[in-house]
Formats: sequence, C-alpha cells, structure tokens
Amino acid sequence: MDFNIGIEDVGAAALQELWNRVTLQAMELVGETRDVVLAKDSFQEFSGSMSQLINVLQAVDARMVEAKLGSEFTKTTLQKLNSLLHQACDVIKDCRSGSRLRLILHSSRVLAQMQELAKEIAKTISSFQLVNLSIGLNVKTMIANVTNKLGTVEFQSSTAIERISSEIENSIKQERNNHKSAMKLLMKIAEAVGASENTSLVQQELAILKQEKEDMEAQKKQAEALQLSQLIQLLYSTEIVTRPVDDNTNTRRQYYPIDSFLCPLSHELMTEPVAILCGHSFEKKAIQEHFERGETVCPTCKEELPSLHITPNLSLRGSIQEWRQRDMDLKFQAAIEGINSDEESTQNVALEEMKSLLRTPLYAAKFSEEKPIPKLVGFLKNKRLNTAATLKCLSCLARHSEECKDSIVKAGAIHLVVKHLYKDEAGHNAIAVLLELSSREAIAEEIGRAKNSIPLLVSMLHWERDVLKKAHKVLQNLSFNTHFVVKMAECGYFRPFVCRFSEGSQETRALMAAALVKMQLKETSVIDLKNDSFIHSLVEMLSSISPACKSACLQAFKKLMAHSAISKQLLADPKTIPLLLGLISHVMSDPYLKEEAVEVLTLLVRATEPCDFQTFEGLKELQSEHSIGLFLHLISASETRATIKFLQLLVGLSCKSEQVRELIRLDDDAIAHLYSCLENGQPAVRRWAMELVYSISNCNLGGVPLPPMPRKEAVIHTIASILTHSPDPEERSVAAGIIGRLPKDDTTVDDLLLKSDVLKAIYEIICRVDMETNQAQTLPISGLLLENALAALLYYTEPSKIDLQRRVGKLKLYPSLIHVLSSQSSLAKERAAIALAHLSQSTSLSFSQATVTPTADRKTAPLGQLLNLFPNFSWCCSTPSEIGSLCSVHGTACLSKDTFCLVKTDAMMPLMKSLKGTDPRVQEAALMALETLLTDDRTLSKATAAIVDNHGIDAILHVLEKGSQSAKPKALDLLEKISSHTDLTDPSFRRIEGVLIQLLHEEGHKKKAALVLRQMKVLPDQSSYF
Repeated sequence: MDFNIGIEDVGAAALQELWNRVTLQAMELVGETRDVVLAKDSFQEFSGSMSQLINVLQAVDARMVEAKLGSEFTKTTLQKLNSLLHQACDVIKDCRSGSRLRLILHSSRVLAQMQELAKEIAKTISSFQLVNLSIGLNVKTMIANVTNKLGTVEFQSSTAIERISSEIENSIKQERNNHKSAMKLLMKIAEAVGASENTSLVQQELAILKQEKEDMEAQKKQAEALQLSQLIQLLYSTEIVTRPVDDNTNTRRQYYPIDSFLCPLSHELMTEPVAILCGHSFEKKAIQEHFERGETVCPTCKEELPSLHITPNLSLRGSIQEWRQRDMDLKFQAAIEGINSDEESTQNVALEEMKSLLRTPLYAAKFSEEKPIPKLVGFLKNKRLNTAATLKCLSCLARHSEECKDSIVKAGAIHLVVKHLYKDEAGHNAIAVLLELSSREAIAEEIGRAKNSIPLLVSMLHWERDVLKKAHKVLQNLSFNTHFVVKMAECGYFRPFVCRFSEGSQETRALMAAALVKMQLKETSVIDLKNDSFIHSLVEMLSSISPACKSACLQAFKKLMAHSAISKQLLADPKTIPLLLGLISHVMSDPYLKEEAVEVLTLLVRATEPCDFQTFEGLKELQSEHSIGLFLHLISASETRATIKFLQLLVGLSCKSEQVRELIRLDDDAIAHLYSCLENGQPAVRRWAMELVYSISNCNLGGVPLPPMPRKEAVIHTIASILTHSPDPEERSVAAGIIGRLPKDDTTVDDLLLKSDVLKAIYEIICRVDMETNQAQTLPISGLLLENALAALLYYTEPSKIDLQRRVGKLKLYPSLIHVLSSQSSLAKERAAIALAHLSQSTSLSFSQATVTPTADRKTAPLGQLLNLFPNFSWCCSTPSEIGSLCSVHGTACLSKDTFCLVKTDAMMPLMKSLKGTDPRVQEAALMALETLLTDDRTLSKATAAIVDNHGIDAILHVLEKGSQSAKPKALDLLEKISSHTDLTDPSFRRIEGVLIQLLHEEGHKKKAALVLRQMKVLPDQSSYF
C-alpha cells in the first residue's frame, strides 16, 4: 500500500468531495420541485435546468476546473453554488409543507424569491467558465442551455392565483368574514390547488396555520402572527368546522387592516409614520435610510419624487396607537385567562405576555383587581413553568402598590424567591423582586430572616453591574437590623457593619465588637474597616462603665491589629493610648482588663516605626517617664501573668525608642529587679526579663548595665549558665545576645568569662552549622541563636582582649566561621566576617613584631628560629605536614595554631563572594577583613598578590559599581593599596579605569578615585582633583 500521499492529493480529494455535495444538493432540489401547486410550468422548467446541471457536474472532473481556475477560487465558488441550491430547496420545501392558503397569499413574494435565486445560480455556474475546458461538445451545449434557461426563467403565478391572493388580502383587511363570502373564496382556493372544499381541507389548513402562528409568536414575529390569526378567522367563517370553545384566536382579532399599519420597507408596525409627496406612508427611520442610499423614487408606487420632504402622518399615528391599546387589552385578557387555565403550556405563553404588560401601571392595577397573585406565587414551585417570567411579573406588581406587596408576601413568596437567588438566570429577576419588597421595613425583616438570604445577597455583589447594584440596595434596606448587619459582615460585606457600628449605642457596639472578634478578616474587609468614624467609635468604648463593653473593645482591637493599616489608625486617634493607660493605671480596674490593655499596647508598639514616637501624641505619652515608671513598678507589683505582659510591652517600647531605653538604664532599682527576675522560677518571666536587658543595651556605648560586685558576678554566672545549660533555644539566644553586649572595658567581666564555659557553648552552636549540613538527623540551630552566638564571639575576638582571643584560637573555629560566611543569613555573615577580621588583625600585629620568613626560604628556616620568633604561642599542635605547607603571604609565621591567617584558612574566596553580594554591611565587614592583610609593609606585595589571585579586583569593582555609599570608600582604600603593588594597567584589568572615571562624578568618592587613577598614570600629578 502506498502511504506517500501528498498535500496536493488531500486538497484535490476535499475539492472532489465538495463537487459531489453540490451534485447531491441539485438532485435533492429536483426531487422537491415535483408536485408544487404554484406556477407549475415555471417550476418544471427550473427542474429541467437542474437535471441538466446534474449531468454537467457528473461529466466534468473537478480537477480540470481546479487546474484552470485555481483551488481557492474553485472551492469558494462551489460553496456559494451549494448555498444557493440549498436556499432554493428551503423555499420549495416551505411551499410544499406550509399552508396552501398562506402560500397563495404570499405567492408573488415566493416566486420573486425563486426567480432571484435562479439568476444567481446561473451567474455562479457561468463563473466556472466550463465552456473553456477540454470537454465534449454536448456537455458544453448543456452548460449553455442551463445558464441561459436559469437566467431567463420567469416565475409567474396564473391570473387566477393572483386574483385569489388579492381577494384573500381584501377579505382579511375589510373583515368580510361572513359565511357566504368565505365559502365562495374557499371554493376558488380549492380549485386553484386542485383539492375539494370539504371539512378535511379546512381542518388540515387550520392545523397548519395554528402551528405556523405559534412558531411566529415564538420568534417574536408579531406582524406575521397577526396575519396568520386573520387567515384562521377566515377559515372559521366558512362554518365547515366549528370553532372550539376554548379557542382564543377570535379575542386577538385586529380591528384595523394590518397592512396599513406596517411599513412597506421594514415590514414592521410603524411607531413614527411619515408621508412622502406621493401620499404613501412609511416608518420615518426606514424612509430616511432609503433616501440616504440615493433612492429618489417611492418604494411603493415607483413614482419619481420631485422632493424628498417627509411629513408626520398624525392621523395614521393615532390609528396605530388606538389599535395598539385595543390589542394590548385583548392580550391582557387572554393572558389572564391563560394564567387561570390548567394547561402549563398555556400558562407559560400567558406569563411571557403578561411580563411585558405589567410594566404599564394600568395593567398592573387591573391585574391586582383580578387577584391572581397567589396563583402567580404558586408558579414558583413548578419547575416546568417559566420562572423568569413569573419573577418579572411579581417585580412589576410589587413596584405598583403596597397592597400588591402584602399579597405577594402573604402568599409565601419570600422564601420561594430567595431559593431562586441560587440560579443564574432566575437570580437576576429574583433580586429585582426582593428589591421592591425590601423597601418596606416589615417585609425587609422577613427577607433578612429567610434562610440563606443574606449570604446569597452578599454573593451577588460579585455578579455583573446591574445585579450588583440591586443586591447592594437590598442589603442597604436590611441594614436597620443589627443582626442582619453582623450576618453581612460574617459573609465578608462590612460596609453596613461600619455604618451601623458608628451610629449604634454602646450596647449595640459591644454586641457587634464581640461578633467581629469571631469573624475571618480578609484584606478586602479591612479596606471597609479602615474608617475613621468606625475606629473612633470603637476607641470610645474604652470609656464605657461596662466591663463587658471594654472587654469586647479590647478583643476587637487585638483582632484588627493583625493588619498594620488598622494599627496606624488606632495610633492616629488621640484617645486610644490615653484611654488604655487610664485602664492600666486605675486601681479599681479589673486585672483581666488591665492585662488585655497591656497586650493591646504591645501590639500597637510592634506596629510602629521609631519615627512614629515623634509623630503620634499617644506614643509620646507612652514613652514618658511617668508611663515607663508605672510599667516598671507594675512588673514588681503584679502577678506572674501580668508581669510577663508588662515585660513584653517594655521590650517592644525599648526596641523602638532610645528614650525608653535610657529611662530604664538610669533606674537602678528597675535594673536590680530585672536581674532578680533571672533567678525567678518562672521561665517566661526570666526569658522576657532577659529580652528587656538585651533590648536596653542596644546602641549603648556602655553595653549591658551591670550591678556592682559581688552582684555582678552572680549576674554573669546566671547568664552564662542559661547559655550553656538552658534547653530553650530562644532563651539561649537572648543570653548569647546579652554576652555580646557586655561592657568591653570591664576586665572583671573578661575574667568571669574566662572562668565560664561560655566560649565552649558558642563553639558548639557555631560548629553545629557544619553538623546540620552533614547530618540530617541533627536538631537545627535557629538563625537567631547562631547570629547572637556570633555576637558573643565578637566579644572574645576583640583585638584588645589577647587572653580571650588565645582561647578562641585553640578551638579551631575558623572552618565553621568560613562556612557561615558562605551560607548563612546576612547578619550572621557580617558577624563572621568581623570575627575573621579581628583574628586576622591580631595575628598581623604579631607578625609585624617578628621577622617573617620569605616563602622562598621556608625550607631552610630551622624550627628553632620560629620558636624564638613566637615565644608566647603554643606550637605543640604543629605537624611536619603543616610545616611543609606554608602561607604564600606570611611564610612560616602561619604554622602556629594560635595564629590565624585568611590565606592559610582558605577564607579569601568566601570573602570575595561576600563582596559580590548585595548586603552593604556584609560587604563592609569583608573589606575590613581583607584590609587586615595589608597592615604589614613587609608582606604588602604578597598580600596584594593573594587578593588579586583570588579574583579580588572583580569583587572590589562590584562594590564600587553596585555597593552602598558607605562601602565604596573602604573599597577605594583597598584598591589604592593594591594599585601601589600591582600593575592595574594590565589588559585583564581593563574595567578598572572606566569604573574609577565614573566615580569621579560622585562628590564623596572622586578624590580617592583620582588617587588610584594617578597611580595607574591615567591622571597627572597636577590634576585639579588633588
């Protein structure tokens, strides 16, 4: 089997399939033209042409046409031909299956339509240019015959048919529907269609006309439906068949000739009829569009018009309006009868009619007089009835009068209407009913109490604009009831809640605040709650004499302050903090309320920025000496739970306010009590007392305030014991933080730390970082504990503390510090880099006081000389392998384990990586560490080479390009020292010049940048930059 089928083959097959479909459509058309009773000769001629077309299509190969005209043109033309044949087939089917009476009436229009289609088919066939193809002569002859006959065929009805059509039209216009004239006309119709004027004919025609009338009504084709009604009346007038008792076609008889009210152009009932100069009338818009197309003849009589002037036809307009009113009266009566019937189909038709009629107050009043409202409400229970139309009717009635509202509610409509809010289409109409009903407060109460009514209404606030506006208005009508408003808020709609709260009494506010605490608040909800009036009303609850009211207010505060925007508004209210302080300081206040008030103050403080203490009056009062003194006093005078809350408040305040920190530091009694809390048996009290001690030492040059000896020793011992033995990581973290802030110039503290196991604990914490990387089962060290342990380590690595540094050197802590530098938080990296800088600085000072053995001579340097060089260092840990691997900068001076070298410990690359980071403080710490390599002039050349070899130039340039303003000077200093010992004009350092020239435009850095450029010989010595 050949599977190599190309795209061209597929296209040709598709075209052939379309060619075949056209052939089949032509065959179907030939079959349909048989037995057409109208213009038989014309249809037979048309059928013959179609038969010849079929022969042509079967004789010609589609590929020949495609080759001649192209694939796309052939395809498009075939599709058009198929569409025309299909249209002709539909017209003929309508002639055969529809009413023969209606067919005769519209014979002229049907035949004109067929003639137009025949001409279009002929034109389309001609466009194929089949006569130019290489085909037989007989086929070409058939093609010519087909196009010629189709182009010239005339579809004309006989004179008899035209006369009968005219008589039918005149009969229905002039209402000559008496028995005698109707029978005479029926005989003529029967003769024209070749049938007998008997009961069977009339019954058959009536059935077809009634069905067609229903179809027209369903399609909203009013004019056609009305004309079909008239034809039905004509047949009943023959009295061959008896009109059914329940037949209502007679109630819809037209009182005026329908054609005189229809625009000849639009075929629609005219609303603004105008007359042209020849006397014919048209719809104003239709005739204006006719003239705008350049037409200057009357569409009806074809008379050339001397002027296009139009005149309102007021008489015709009045007749149409009168007819409309009578027609609407008939429609209303029929709709009432339909609603009261027992047939569901009849009821649905009546509902469709009535929903439009009830928009007119006249018919709404008539409907209420008929009293069918209970039945209308009952329709909502029946899924087979038109719910949307029923709801529209109820909406119109509710809008009409208060009596209608009462009748609707009394019939039990509310819960039925609410149930329909679930449904998309019905929901649109159900909300309209509730909108009208809820305008009365008593009915609104029932709506609010209906099951799920409020959640459903709130959900509709997310529908399209029209429904949203109606739902919003209904909810507004329900907002008089506090319980309803709370329910709306629980569903996420807070606007009515805010308004009701601001207007309500203290009892109402207490109820609403208690409910608010239980709600879930989303960001969209908070937008509504950020209301000045609401916040002020909530704050005023603190001045209530009712403890329950105050409690609800405090609980609501805590709920709302989870959102920072609300906290700012509470701070902005001038009464918030004074009322809270009053509640705390009042002797008779409930202890529980005091605790809640302190917790609220703590949350408020946590939501502030340090600058806010200079902005908000309440915060100024909160950080006053009186307030801080009150809190410190209450720490010692309160129960354990309250003590913890006051400590938490003071921690929050001291973190944000230097004034608070200073006030606490100056209060010796308070400091003494804080340290006594460290020995308290309550872990939470001890932990928060430590937090406060740690906080007040922040930014204090004197460090942690300590009591005099011997109390100082006990305090240091307690803090050290907590760090080394506490099972609580957070408590250990605070203890480490306090140690890091101990006074730097207190030798007593140094001695006490030397005697403790603090350094061992610090070592274990920092080294656990490596263990966590290698052992998945190790309990993780928290980031804060690691950061504070590094802060404590910095106390030991201070260059002035030689004994403490020596203890650090013996612990082999460097690999862990370098690991921290590579993978931990920014603060941990900064502190690790500073620790490395301290250690490297101290070692550099030691190197500068001794003779450094050059690397080249390291094999000849006897070990005894090194021992003499560093008599104070322990060399017991040095091994032959270590002696064999010497530092490229310091040579044999790095052999001792008591010494530290950035190069020897492989810290260079992590430091360079830190320089390329984004944190400015880490960059500055790394620069400080690298600077320690360049303090000894004897090793300066090798130290700069080590920095360059470890890609230091790129790292420094990164700082100069993207670093902070505070880091750039340090980077320029480092680069200046490097430039004095390294040729920076080397092509590999091409970026340096461009970066430095850019810095010449920055006021704070241009002089240092110019110095480096002078060393690079880019700027002359006499440059204006110097």
